[in-house]
Amino acid sequence: MIGLAACERPSTPSAANLPTAQLNDAVGEQLGGPDTCVVLLDAESGALRYQYGLPSVCARPLPPCATFEVVNSLIGLDSGLATPDTVFEWDGSPQQVTAWEKDADLKTAFRQSIGWWHQALALRIGPVFYGERLKAYDYGNASLAGPPTRFWMGPGQGGGLAISTRDQARFLQRLHAGRLPVNPASVASLEAMTPSETRQGTTFSGKVGSCDSLADGSRSVGWSIGHLRSPDRDLVFAASIEGQNAFPGFEVENRLKAAFAGAGLWPEQ
Repeated sequence: MIGLAACERPSTPSAANLPTAQLNDAVGEQLGGPDTCVVLLDAESGALRYQYGLPSVCARPLPPCATFEVVNSLIGLDSGLATPDTVFEWDGSPQQVTAWEKDADLKTAFRQSIGWWHQALALRIGPVFYGERLKAYDYGNASLAGPPTRFWMGPGQGGGLAISTRDQARFLQRLHAGRLPVNPASVASLEAMTPSETRQGTTFSGKVGSCDSLADGSRSVGWSIGHLRSPDRDLVFAASIEGQNAFPGFEVENRLKAAFAGAGLWPEQ
């Protein structure tokens, strides 16, 4: 995957003050390949600042996996169905992650990506309100096909919701710029819950996700989406790798941070 990086140069209509050449090299080294896309947008204007990957790859519909928890939590907050302190009780069933086997509030569930919690919230939200909100947010194909608690987790779990990497970045930009039809207080609560790290005045915050992109499990996708803010720049980003040996989301995030560090956008420590 990484050895093909030189064949997949980015399309960069507006690099602004970004170190494009350094980003090309760093993203290629860390994440490069024919099924990789990295998009950076200006958080306020939405202008495309950088893109790595073929336009067809960046426009490819992919299951959002656990990155959909951004939308799920936002709908819950904005509808009044949940607050950051709303607690759901674990039903005692075994979980794929032992740390999920506990009662949890929304803030904890979002930061730890507790699957059963977001499934419970999905049942509260329901298909009618999902349908309205996904269309209002212009979120991907807005499909609710599949199980009502897993329609965002890809064909491997029967889910039909899909969104491209470019559209993930556009959704985040509208979210952070206050251009979604939601209460600003809901956005503020979501941002306060989002995992973040600050180094030397620069803050990296975001969400990761991984799931099968084909029903037979032969291909998967890893996501890292979020916000990169410094005194000099305010950017939203979306990065995806899809394929037979795609990195899981946490690895995509680690490699994306390394790429940003290599280009001077994220301090080494």
